[in-house]
Amino acid sequence: MASSMAEYKRQTRAHIAGLQGQLTDAQYRAELAEKQARQISADRDIWKHRTLQAEAELRSTGRRG
Repeated sequence: MASSMAEYKRQTRAHIAGLQGQLTDAQYRAELAEKQARQISADRDIWKHRTLQAEAELRSTGRRG
């Protein structure tokens, strides 16, 4: 009985270690996704600003499309 309990505990610890590894991987992927989302948002803001600048330049020259 003692050996089966020890084996059960060993397997449980191994399972927990595996779950912790999966959690670490998931956290890394989530952080990476957040960084990518921030970069995409920054890129969008840059392009929006450039578009507004170009539109303002067109208006200032009196040429409209």
